[in-house]
Amino acid sequence: MTLLLELSGSIALLLWGLRMVRTGVLRAYGTKLKRLAMRSEGRILPALSAGLLVAALLQSSTATALIASSFAGQGIVSVSAAFITILGADVGTAIAAIIASQKISFLSPLLLTIGVFGYILSSKSKRKNLFRAFTGLGLILLALSIIGKTAAHLATYETFIGIVRQIETLPFLLLIFSLIFTYLAHSSLAIVLLTTGFVVSGLLSVESGLVMVLGANLGSGFLPVLASWGENINARVPVVTNLFVRLVSVVIAYYTLAWLTTNNTEAYTFQHLIDYLEHKFHITNEFLPLAFHLALNVFIVIVGLLFIRPLTAFIRRLLPPSKDEKVEIKPQYLDSNSIQIPAAALACAKREILVQADIVQNMLRQSLVVYNTNDNDLRKEIITMDDSVDTLYAAIKLYIAEILQGKLSEQESQQALDLLSFTANMEHIGDIVDVSLMELAGRKIEQQAEFSKEGLSEISAIHEAVNSNFETAVNTFISGDCELAKLLYESKAEVQKIESDSVSMHLQRIGQGKPDSLGTSSMHLDILRDFKRINSHLTATAYPVLIASGEVPNRKLKVEDI
Repeated sequence: MTLLLELSGSIALLLWGLRMVRTGVLRAYGTKLKRLAMRSEGRILPALSAGLLVAALLQSSTATALIASSFAGQGIVSVSAAFITILGADVGTAIAAIIASQKISFLSPLLLTIGVFGYILSSKSKRKNLFRAFTGLGLILLALSIIGKTAAHLATYETFIGIVRQIETLPFLLLIFSLIFTYLAHSSLAIVLLTTGFVVSGLLSVESGLVMVLGANLGSGFLPVLASWGENINARVPVVTNLFVRLVSVVIAYYTLAWLTTNNTEAYTFQHLIDYLEHKFHITNEFLPLAFHLALNVFIVIVGLLFIRPLTAFIRRLLPPSKDEKVEIKPQYLDSNSIQIPAAALACAKREILVQADIVQNMLRQSLVVYNTNDNDLRKEIITMDDSVDTLYAAIKLYIAEILQGKLSEQESQQALDLLSFTANMEHIGDIVDVSLMELAGRKIEQQAEFSKEGLSEISAIHEAVNSNFETAVNTFISGDCELAKLLYESKAEVQKIESDSVSMHLQRIGQGKPDSLGTSSMHLDILRDFKRINSHLTATAYPVLIASGEVPNRKLKVEDI
């Protein structure tokens, strides 16, 4: 009983360490991870590497899969890019398991010392979260050490050995047991390492250990699917596709393993294969489950990349839309009963404008995905989104006009005009994405044109800058913070410089006669111009805040100006 308690306690410590690493890294570098995802959009190796790197940092493929799927749901990356990132995350976790299994006794206390004292002595939030991650890594290694010792002790108990031997005779039951255990622990890394400990201690045979690794891999595919089931379809497609590929791969591996272990001859047995691997590649029993885990995930990556388009398309058709997607977008917060109370009515209008801004931001984010992937279905979806933006704009405009007819203070009147200005800018941005950017994307798809590598990089750079400014604009609108407004105001010049430099470099490529640049010249320049126009509408958000704080000459907004 004591040993089982030690085992459950060490697993709990392992999970807590994983959580600390995940929390520390996300809080310290969450924004940079988002930018990394955006920069890897449309490219296989960067997306795969991003997933591998993030999973290695977070020590969790499930956490990385949920991050990637949420980015896909928000339109930050495409469904395909999110799926590739998840594939990379699974390989990253397999590598993390190998690293974590190495018995370096001084590393755990060293990491705990650095992490705990660094956290106590640090005053800045980013540093504290970084040291939190160091502490989590130290706890992980400590927990793994306890798990290994506990597994060795359990292997000496006849009762426990008898139970394990019974389960071992039914490999499919062992696989399901491992799957359920992975779900309960919420970590395939923990189960794979625990399995390795059981194999090393002799509690499990190598064959049974490999079956448990298969169950852990299948369980890791279920976790993000269950966690993201209520999200929109773009968020669900990558994780369900990953589960489907994982299921197929595990079935193939399971029956291959069954054939190897049952079809023995005098000249060949499964033990011969194990001996060969140890002799030729120095893969011992201790390392075999980890090597098998890595090999399986590499195989899953290959299968996933080979069939990425038909798989994601098939899963998209298979999945039902979420409840939110079935509901037509219409005003939710414009309460007519609040009109007589200006402060309440203005708050209602602000809430509705944020819904509108969220749709427009999604349109802007996904516009680059269309240019990278030539996804005509997504292009049509973005065009449809603008109908919702127009519907909300019309309703908000009428609602604010009704507010302005009442008795308002000068401050409330100015606030109403500022709200009207912001919602008008959102509507203009939606029109630019719909009428101009998506029209250009349609032409690119129809002509099967491709930007030069340099041209696409320049478009991605200005898109990233404008997206970042969109976040700042919304935060400025919500908070009314003068410092944020200054940052937003200054960003106008930065985006203009990006656009100017890009035009200059594009003209240089034209002068050099580069075919890709010649074929997409007018399209390239129009896209740059459109992103600059969008940024101008975003920076307009700064003016009311700067005017109110006296930072710029007082210029009252009028209804006629909107």
